[in-house]
Amino acid sequence: MIKFFRKIRQKLLSENKFSKYLIYAIGEIVLVVIGILIALQINNWSENRKSSKIRNNYYKQVLQDLAKDTIYINRYNIFLDSSLSKYQNYLEKLPEAESINDVLPLIGTLDSEFGYINFNTNTIKSLISTGDIKLMPDKIRNSLLDLKTNQDVIIKTTSGNNDVYLKDIQKAVGLGTINYILNIEPKLLNQLIREQDIISSINIANGSFRLKDYTEKNLLKEMQNLLQSTKELSELINEELNK
Repeated sequence: MIKFFRKIRQKLLSENKFSKYLIYAIGEIVLVVIGILIALQINNWSENRKSSKIRNNYYKQVLQDLAKDTIYINRYNIFLDSSLSKYQNYLEKLPEAESINDVLPLIGTLDSEFGYINFNTNTIKSLISTGDIKLMPDKIRNSLLDLKTNQDVIIKTTSGNNDVYLKDIQKAVGLGTINYILNIEPKLLNQLIREQDIISSINIANGSFRLKDYTEKNLLKEMQNLLQSTKELSELINEELNK
């Protein structure tokens, strides 16, 4: 093809047909430009197709993570509801207690368990670390980043409060409340602990469970908001996949 065009140019020049040569040269430039544009278009199409495939794979992974988080959050909210309900019952019955022996069984009805929060964030982290987050449309990208921020805040706040609760509740147990709860023989019990220790233990336990209740109330609200954000993000991604 190049040889063919060269022969035409040489023939026009040899025949001193400069005007025709000029028109031909312009035409040749136009053809080259068109060829370049076509090549660029094909390359862009190929890159867009590649990016679309990568983006869709990320979409599917994110949807899987969100589905797992939805199940996890719903289960955790059930636990929170139960724990909060038990503490409310405790507060309602506590004024009726007349002695240590009345308070300790009530403390035993409380849910002392707690859990450190953990979300499925591997895909979001991968998107951020690789820079592939830029492949996402603005609305989805912003939603992903907001979700990750909210998850991080929940984890940090809850973990900090849980650490304080765990430390204090261990101190309360160490002062001897567990011996009362286990109904150790009274004479042996008197040798193991003092009444003042039990009172201190109850006070510490009350403070610990108050912190736990405060943490769980806020956590329940945050988890419910997170559940809504997760649902909305899933809907956005499914809309993109169905286009």
